[in-house]
Amino acid sequence: MNVLINITYQGQSGNYLVNMDPGLDDATIKNICEEAVRAGEVAGISPAIPKNAFANFVIDRFHGDQPRFVVRPKVPFGVRPHPAEQLG
Repeated sequence: MNVLINITYQGQSGNYLVNMDPGLDDATIKNICEEAVRAGEVAGISPAIPKNAFANFVIDRFHGDQPRFVVRPKVPFGVRPHPAEQLG
């Protein structure tokens, strides 16, 4: 089945359409994404990424007629910024 994967990495973002089982585990999906980016198959993301670039990323899965995954960095929701980082 075709799965559309949106990948975000260091301010860059790109989509990758791949024929795969949408039930694959997260580690396998991250490896697929890393190989695709490093091979230059994901427009919008430089292929110069380090090994295991997505190891600490999360995968949001949206199922439906066209499964879609979002591979993104963890976001610290609910964490207060350091006072030096606050504006104003």
